[in-house]
Formats: sequence, structure tokens, C-alpha cells
Amino acid sequence: EGLNGEVTVVKKEQKNLDVVINGIVFDISTMPIPVCTCTGVAQQCYRWGNGGWQSACCTTSISMYPLPMNPNRRGARVAGRKMSGGAFRKLLERLGAEGFNLNYPIDLKSYWAKHGTNKFVTIR
Repeated sequence: EGLNGEVTVVKKEQKNLDVVINGIVFDISTMPIPVCTCTGVAQQCYRWGNGGWQSACCTTSISMYPLPMNPNRRGARVAGRKMSGGAFRKLLERLGAEGFNLNYPIDLKSYWAKHGTNKFVTIR
């Protein structure tokens, strides 16, 4: 609050969502949501982390939609495969260089990491 009781609002600066593909600046916030077709039907992915995506239908061992409930966390589902924002940007740059039309949703099915994401790694 200010001296006169006014509330000051400070806006957090948004991260740059631009990717340069073949010399063209592309705003990834305007592109369609990626999908995954591991079940045979395109399912929209969920946002994950900072600019990354998480599958709604597959893990390293399961392909079904919706993913089953997590037995250890009430009300939560098993985590899907994930792709970090950095990996997604690199994928966009590669697909753009290959001539892929980024106005259509990308099927991430064949681009997920070959290993599982383990958030609970303990380094001793």
C-alpha cells in the first residue's frame, strides 16, 4: 500500500514466447494445443511447467484415456509423459525447418522422451 492507502499493482513481466524458425519470429502462445494419438484418438495435451506439455493419455507403460487415478494421491491422476518448454521449442524449430505447418496441432506421440520423468530423484 502507498502512503495514502492506495494499492499498487505490480505486473509480472511475461516470458518471451517467441521462437525463431527459418528467420521468422513465431509466437508459440498463438499456436494450437499439441495432441497425442497413442490411444488411436487425438487427445489434447496439458500445459506443464514453463512452456512444456504433458500427455493426457500415455505414460511410459500405459496408453489409455483418461489416465487412471493415482493410488497414492486422492483425486489425482497418474502423471502423463512430459516435454519441457526447452525441448518443445527445439521440436518446433526442427519441424519448422522441415516445412511442417505450425498452424495445425502437433502430434507429440513420437516425440516424447524415451525415458520416464522421475520428479523424486534423490542425489546422495
